[in-house]
Formats: sequence, C-alpha cells, structure tokens
Amino acid sequence: MSTPVLPRGILLLIGLAAAWLVLAGLQELASLVVPVFLALNLMIAAHPLAAVIERAGAPRLLGSIAAMLAVLLALAAFFLSITWAVRTLVLELPGYSDSFDTLLQSSLDALAGVGVSQDQISTWLAQFNFSSLFGLLNQALSSVSAIGALVAAAVATIIFFGMDAAGLPERMAVVERAHPRFAHALVDFSRAVRTYWIVTTVFGVVVAVIDGLALWALGVPLPAVWAVLLFVCNYIPNIGFLIAMVPPTLMALLAQGPWTAVLVVAVCVVVAMLLQGLVQPRVTGRAVGLAPSISFLSVLFWSWVLGAAGALLSVPMTLLVKELFLDADPSARWLNAFVADTPRAAVESPSERIGERADEPADGTAADATAADGPTGERVSDEDAPAAASAPPAPPAAPRTPR
Repeated sequence: MSTPVLPRGILLLIGLAAAWLVLAGLQELASLVVPVFLALNLMIAAHPLAAVIERAGAPRLLGSIAAMLAVLLALAAFFLSITWAVRTLVLELPGYSDSFDTLLQSSLDALAGVGVSQDQISTWLAQFNFSSLFGLLNQALSSVSAIGALVAAAVATIIFFGMDAAGLPERMAVVERAHPRFAHALVDFSRAVRTYWIVTTVFGVVVAVIDGLALWALGVPLPAVWAVLLFVCNYIPNIGFLIAMVPPTLMALLAQGPWTAVLVVAVCVVVAMLLQGLVQPRVTGRAVGLAPSISFLSVLFWSWVLGAAGALLSVPMTLLVKELFLDADPSARWLNAFVADTPRAAVESPSERIGERADEPADGTAADATAADGPTGERVSDEDAPAAASAPPAPPAAPRTPR
C-alpha cells in the first residue's frame, strides 16, 4: 500500500508556515541571537591566528586563548570608537546651530518662491530644526550606552567559545563521520564567512582612511568622526556608503558651503564605486558567492528580523541559510542559480572558489573532506555512503590549469 503524498502546493504552504514561525521566533529572541551569532562570526574570523600559533608548536589551548583575546580587543576598539565618534559629534554640533538655522530658512524661502504655502513652511519649521537634530544625536548616544547588555552577552559568549575551541577538531570529526554532508556545509560556511569579515574589514579601513584624508584636505570639520562612520557602514552591503555619506555632506554644507558639499559627495561616490563597487565584490564574491541583489535584499530582510544589527549580520546570516538549506541538500542546490553571483559559483563550494584544496581540513575541524563525496565528486549523505562506495570509480579528471 503506497503512502499518500500531499500535493506540492500544500507542502509549499506548510514550509512557508514553518518558516514564518521560525522568523517570528528569531524576532522574539533577537537580543539573544545577535550576540551569539556575532561572537561565532568573530571567533571564526580570528581562527587563522590560533592556527598560526598551533603550527608554531604551541598548545592548541594557547592558540584558542590568543584568538579569543584578539576578538575581545577588536570588539572593544570597535564600540569605543563608535562611542567616541557619537560623543564628539554631540559636543561639536551646537556650534553650528546658527549656520543650520540660516541654511534651513534659506531653503524654505526658496520653497516659498516656487509656490509652497507659508502655513506648510511654518509646520516644517516647527517640526524640524537644529534642536530636534541635536536631540536625535543625544538619543543615539543613549542607544550606544544602552547596548551595553548586548555587548556583555557577546563578550561572555566569546569567552566560552574560546574555551570550547580547543576541543572543536575532535567534535567536528565526530560530526563528519556521522553526517559528512552537514559537516562539509559547516566547513564551507566558516571559510566563506571568514573571508567576508576579513576582506570587508580591510576594505573598510582603506575606505575610511582615503575618505577621511580627503575630508581633512577639503577642510570639513571632524574628519576622524566621519572616517569612523564610513568604516562602520562599510559592513552594510550596497547601501552603507550612502548612509555614511549624508552626515559629512551636511557638515561640509554648513561649514564650507555648497561647493565643498558637492566635492564631498563626489569623493565618497568615486571611492565607493572603485573600491566597494568594483574591487571588493571581486574579492569577496568568489568566496561568498552571493549575487548583489541577494546581498541588498538580505540587508532589508535581516534588518526586519533582527533589527539594526541585522544589517551588519545580513551576509553571514544569508550564508548560513544558503549552506545548510541549499548547498547541503543536492535536491535544493539548483536554487543556487538564483542566489550565486555567477553560474560557476552556483556549483562551486567556497573552498573551491577561494582556491583551497577540498581534501584539506578546514580550520582543523574536519577530517578528510572528500569523505563526504561520492565517486563522481557529488556529496553523498551517510545513508548513501554504501551505494557510493560500491559504484565504479570515475575516470581520472583532466588536470586543472592554474587560475
């Protein structure tokens, strides 16, 4: 007697309903998910330091502790720089109150000249002035102080992850023997997300230095503050530079006039187009393998699910979902054709895209990665392993030419 199969439409609705419940749960637990996932990402990014120390002959525990301390120092520097930048801005802005009011009044007078009613202008003046902008900055400073609990949770999680990292290779070996396909997906995720964080950080520093020096040369006040803002917003794909460009442009308009503001926009756009638009996607795209449209939509989606922190974690969260639900499942891997940045990336793993050998353990956490592959190179599950082992061997592949 055959088992009844539900119609495809019903199965799709059930899957969508389950996904909605999961997303609702993530929204409720965002204050827990964000620090834990951030800590996991940072420890993955810092693993090369632990590997270098271990290869030098030091105990594995010492390498794990060094990676943990490096992550804690980087996290402390990150949040201290943001707090300093916001505080400096709050202290400096009152000196530009008169310039702001004059600029706003001249803009409203120009609107009145093109037919906007005086009542509407009065309403705008009552709702938007320099005092309201100053109040928003004070709220931002309070928000920076209010995320202390979030940072504390991330720090505690990093410490415990660092303590557990020494035994991770043995744990991953057990997972690899039981579920090789799942272990391979975790290894690929770690490689992709590490490359993303390292490359994004390096390009963020380069963009911040170039734009900061350009703002200093143009005479824009607080160039170091805007450099910090540009660095932070570099972690937001596609639209980060637009967010970071607005405040220094307004400051240049208040302090130097419209032509300096135009030059600020031109510098920020040119730097973003050259580095973030052309160079950075070519470097991260090969390892991350996400189409630009997917990266942009992931910012909107994960910001809705996890709040403002979701914008910073959007690409790693999307990579995790992609590896676990698409790359680890051969029946769903065809969906990569709509997710990957190129058709080639749709069928390659991150280890292949960044030039690592697939038979080398990733992070020292997995045994022979090819144990998860069948004789034709396709990943097979533990249930399919006997059939794969009994299959005739594939003919030797042609030698690959170096890229």
